[in-house]
Amino acid sequence: MATLHLVRKSAFNSQELLQCCQVLTSLDILILIDDGCYNLNHDLLADIKEIISVKHIKVIKHHAAARGQYVPKDIERISMSDLVSLTFETENVITWQ
Repeated sequence: MATLHLVRKSAFNSQELLQCCQVLTSLDILILIDDGCYNLNHDLLADIKEIISVKHIKVIKHHAAARGQYVPKDIERISMSDLVSLTFETENVITWQ
């Protein structure tokens, strides 16, 4: 069963995305939330795309917009209500902060 990973910090100044990357499996879902939206521009995102399908990488749309972050077309933009739904669809939720 899949794990939902919520990354709240930027990998430009913390290790949370790297640590998350080390435990990701191909079934998992990664959500960039809060300052985690800055990871849209981090090199580790390319490594993550080799582990999980790009359709399993998502970003909270209003968090990215508030930080002026460009969201590539292959990354799904979701709402907070979508995030709540995902918490019920996965077996585990891990918040990286």
